[in-house]
Amino acid sequence: MNAEEETSFEIIEEVAQDSKLKELEDKLKSTEKKYNELNRELEQKVIERTIDIKKLLKHNIKFIDSLSHDLATPLTPLISLLPMLEEDIKDPKKKELLDTCLRNVEYIKRVINNTRELADISASNLMLKDEKLKEIIDELIEKYNATFKNFNITVENNINEDILVKSDKNRLLQLLDHIFSNAVNSMPEGGTLSISSKNVKKEGDVFIQVSVKDTGIGLSSDQCNHIFEEFYKTDNARHKLDSTGLGLAICKKIVEKHGGKIWADSHGKDTGTNIHFTIPSNTSVFDRSF
Repeated sequence: MNAEEETSFEIIEEVAQDSKLKELEDKLKSTEKKYNELNRELEQKVIERTIDIKKLLKHNIKFIDSLSHDLATPLTPLISLLPMLEEDIKDPKKKELLDTCLRNVEYIKRVINNTRELADISASNLMLKDEKLKEIIDELIEKYNATFKNFNITVENNINEDILVKSDKNRLLQLLDHIFSNAVNSMPEGGTLSISSKNVKKEGDVFIQVSVKDTGIGLSSDQCNHIFEEFYKTDNARHKLDSTGLGLAICKKIVEKHGGKIWADSHGKDTGTNIHFTIPSNTSVFDRSF
């Protein structure tokens, strides 16, 4: 092959390479265009589905509120009148039947109140402020003081006075109230309730992990996995009318609205239970709408 032929061959080869490169660039641009279109379509679908979900949640909350109101209305006279009837009944068997009615009416009232409470938390926004965690817990301990004495429960608040959390105080009190109530029910023979905390990091943000430990009846690993589900009751509480199965579901919703998480751990029967939850420390957390 002479010099001219070699030059022509090189030119042809360069043209071919340029052609292939142009073809690849065109394919890349076409693929990128399709990707951007798909991405825009996906974003639009996410927006539409989010709107649909919010509408559905709003509808459900209105339904729950309406239903709760309709159920609560006939309960009011029953709650007022049944105790009055009890005073006039002397027959022990009839008195026992009336007591059963009273307990069931009170149970229905608690279910209604807890259901409305859960719906209200889902629908409302949080008012986040810097709060002293120890003071909030001390406030609740004071509320439960008589109950703790009656049940022979010792309380240890190990929270440092300087710890600040960014929270909605009323919701945090509500959350701890349900956890304390659950702990008291698990220690019918008395015991110790201890509250502690530590700093944890989540995606660069600082959270406070609060741990509430009781020395009660304990839970199985399966129960630990389910106790925050709505209307779930542990084996020992399934036939008890003082448990609605909504208290810890309410706790879960409050914690999630704060951007945290909640979980439980226990080593089985008679080993006590630890309820842990995280809540923002010194960083801003946007309210979770659902």
